[in-house]
Amino acid sequence: MKIVWSLFDSGNSSYKRSIDKYFNDKLNNYSIGIDKLNKNSNFINLDLSNFKEIFGDTSLFDTLDKLPKPDIILASPPCESFSVASAMRGGNKFYVWSDGNMTPSTANRILSKNDTPFKSDVAKATLTRINGELCAYNTLRIIKRYKPETWVIENPQSSKIWYYMEHNYNFGGIANLAHYAKYDINFPKKPTTFMSNKFLSLATMTPGDQADIVIGSRGQGRKQIRDYNERSNIPLDLVRDILQQVI
Repeated sequence: MKIVWSLFDSGNSSYKRSIDKYFNDKLNNYSIGIDKLNKNSNFINLDLSNFKEIFGDTSLFDTLDKLPKPDIILASPPCESFSVASAMRGGNKFYVWSDGNMTPSTANRILSKNDTPFKSDVAKATLTRINGELCAYNTLRIIKRYKPETWVIENPQSSKIWYYMEHNYNFGGIANLAHYAKYDINFPKKPTTFMSNKFLSLATMTPGDQADIVIGSRGQGRKQIRDYNERSNIPLDLVRDILQQVI
């Protein structure tokens, strides 16, 4: 039985749910991460943004070293700090990407003496950026340390995480595109890249697809999802498609 590590699978646990539903006789899954909403507990509680190794705390890899070595690593690092929709509510609107680096946005300069650099929303944007970069960095470290047969990293197609990984760590793979609505019409179209060391033939949509008409584009009759865990959902059939191809 192959071993799967599902990193950041601690929200709605899409990887775990798909494996439990379709592959419980072929795959042994370990979901790892932190549920920021504290709604779930069916995972190994481990902070994947841990940076304390520089202070001698080796708990991240001490914990992972105790698990069976993974054959497959699936990872969905948080995308907020790498989003191009940085001006959206909850986005990192105080920073923009320039040449692979996060720099303060000129559109959000301090406007008055009351708008200090420690204003809560600015501080939140800073922490979101740091958390996102640490999660991406540790994802790459985990892949390089444990050398799985297959690794797959999920993020929106437009995410700057791909640029960040390539230009800061010389890390890349095959960019496999999928559209969520092609697998489940209850999802938005959501062009998503599943970067991997393997080619994956995933389903994508054309403008004439009925699902595209039913779901519509963002802002056209579709309620914006506020729940963090719900936003991180991946169609279970899409996860099944990926795993069927790699095993």
